[in-house]
Amino acid sequence: MPETSTFKRLRPCGRAETFSTSRHHLGFFKNVSFAATYSNPASSIPLHTLICNALRAVIARHSILSAIPFNENKSYPDVYFARLPAIDLKACVEFAEKKGHFEGDDRDKELEGVLQQQHNRNFQENLGTKPLWRLVVLHSSGDSTKFMAIWVFHHALADGSSGHVFHRTFLAALQASSTNPPVDDPTDPIVKTPETPLIPALEDLHTLPISTFFLIKALLTSIFPNWFNPRPERLWTGNAISEDPSKLNTKVRSLVLTLSATKKLLDLSRKNRTTLQATLQCILASAVLATLDGKEFERVRISGPISLRPFMRWDAGSLDDELVNGVSEYTFVHSRNSENDTDFSWDTARAVRAEIQSELDKKGNNNVVGLLRYVSDIHKYFTEKMGKDRDISVELSNVGVWKNTKGIEDGWSVGRCVFSQSPNVAGAAIPVSVVTGGDGAAVMVFTWHEGTVEDAFVEKVVRSVGDAVQRLITVESI
Repeated sequence: MPETSTFKRLRPCGRAETFSTSRHHLGFFKNVSFAATYSNPASSIPLHTLICNALRAVIARHSILSAIPFNENKSYPDVYFARLPAIDLKACVEFAEKKGHFEGDDRDKELEGVLQQQHNRNFQENLGTKPLWRLVVLHSSGDSTKFMAIWVFHHALADGSSGHVFHRTFLAALQASSTNPPVDDPTDPIVKTPETPLIPALEDLHTLPISTFFLIKALLTSIFPNWFNPRPERLWTGNAISEDPSKLNTKVRSLVLTLSATKKLLDLSRKNRTTLQATLQCILASAVLATLDGKEFERVRISGPISLRPFMRWDAGSLDDELVNGVSEYTFVHSRNSENDTDFSWDTARAVRAEIQSELDKKGNNNVVGLLRYVSDIHKYFTEKMGKDRDISVELSNVGVWKNTKGIEDGWSVGRCVFSQSPNVAGAAIPVSVVTGGDGAAVMVFTWHEGTVEDAFVEKVVRSVGDAVQRLITVESI
């Protein structure tokens, strides 16, 4: 084991980063993943050599990849990032053979199994010997022209949208390695880490101002929740929050929306003055409500991340191509509005879009992340939730569309993408993660903890979502 006390101390973890380090320490949240399928029919370089050479460039470009947080058992400002002196690629790159397809229209059970395994693994083992991320490479035996790279990372390092940034950097490095092979010894797995400073924490890139009214309302809500923020009647949020996170097992189920279905759904959303996020959210809400007992439950609350990246300011330049951690959230309560729970309402979809826009219009002001400055013990904040009802039914996290670089026809390209994350013990009963890849297909990944909801329940919801999408694009096209 290395002497971690000699590691270069970089900077304190910000409050949003400490939110993630505490969840990781408590076993409340394990990781995030962003997978991308790469192909280059002309490639002849051995896959292991190609991957490792590309990763050297990615590590050199993004200094956060060599940073690890220490004192996860503490609260702000006692948690800090330190730098690994070197990264052994053998400790963070895993190769596995994939027997099935990479980009089919049906669910990929093989990939689901890999993601399920990954989302049950944290980064607590042998701290200081390897980075808090890993790259899982799925490939066909003897084929170096196509593979899927799954970047699995600690949430304190980056947010979901940063998955696009990682893979854009990785793609550029693959192109460079293919045309101009590096002079470094490809058999040496040790990568020297960069000396560049870390990008500042969210609070140093945005002041996150809180108005007196917003603060007073938040305080009164925390003290008198039944008066100032009563729980909606007959709200479903799954089973109560577990009192023993160590016993929880994460399950994974995916749903592929074909290129045609994704395009039609996007076109319909625009035609009806809303967004794909809002449309998918309404479909999800209807699917969950249709699966529930209508006499017992009539409402679900759905949350979604709001990227603060457009409102963060960095003196060194643009953050568009940087790995950062900057999100807030919005929430919306959906109710049964007819005897037929499968009915879709464009009015509701527009209302969801309006709620999202309202949060965006605040430009980071008066948001829940800004309130973290008033939480002195972040671990207590989480552990006090054990045994209680959760607040959120479903989280819908959509990181948007992979944008292929125009003008590049030769070399490596990105097709199918898959975004997913482990469930938060104290968060939504069912997190749903979405990304649209370079192949134009949107992939939805449902994750949940055994005991929070039943497997059969999620399976019914997934089938209901798929049926609702087909029904909507068929009816609206007539």
